[in-house]
Amino acid sequence: MNPPVAAPFAQKIATVAYRSGPYRLPDGGTLDTYFDPYRLAGDPELLTETAAALADLLPDDTEALAGPALAGVPLVTAVSLHTGLPAAFLRPAPKEHGTWQQIEGAELGGRRTVLLDDTARSGASLLRIGGALVGTAVCVLDRDAGATTLLAGHHLALHALVRDPGGTQ
Repeated sequence: MNPPVAAPFAQKIATVAYRSGPYRLPDGGTLDTYFDPYRLAGDPELLTETAAALADLLPDDTEALAGPALAGVPLVTAVSLHTGLPAAFLRPAPKEHGTWQQIEGAELGGRRTVLLDDTARSGASLLRIGGALVGTAVCVLDRDAGATTLLAGHHLALHALVRDPGGTQ
């Protein structure tokens, strides 16, 4: 695993994907700045660079990738294309029609899987996975609001391309 990205790349991410707030969080809190993963995913050059940087954070023994819908899907897909690793996508709840699945895409059972997401705040969304051997989570932005501690309590290491200089927003 390589160290976090260089400042110019972090600045490029910030220029494209950060938006000024205030923005309301699901828990009722607010942020002064918002990381918009869709702006990052919508920029082909930046998405390609981000996928390569995220791939550098993957442990050598990674066998599969998984990420939550919706914002994690383009990141997981891009890193999958960059690395050739199979990808799966995690729904918040099982689909209520068709196959009734909560995990779509590649079969994860027994594979050493890395969870990928755009942002980590508390880390709770990164814990929704079953059947895979998960030891690592990787994200673009760590808001430094407890995700590292929560995930460590579940024996998961968190690696981020960028740490929020604003701390626990």
